[in-house]
Amino acid sequence: MRMRLKAKGHTASPRTALDLLARIQRHRAKIGERTVNGLSVTTPQQMELFDTLNLPKPV
Repeated sequence: MRMRLKAKGHTASPRTALDLLARIQRHRAKIGERTVNGLSVTTPQQMELFDTLNLPKPV
């Protein structure tokens, strides 16, 4: 991960990158018979890390 970050010129350390990405959460709520799924709102900083690390973006 460190090599990918440095190769793309990103300033975040691997620890910082993991901390930022760990904030993304998948939510599931059941209301009566209905189940609602969702993903927490991603920040531009997190989306930049997905691009930098060549990872698929969460949907």
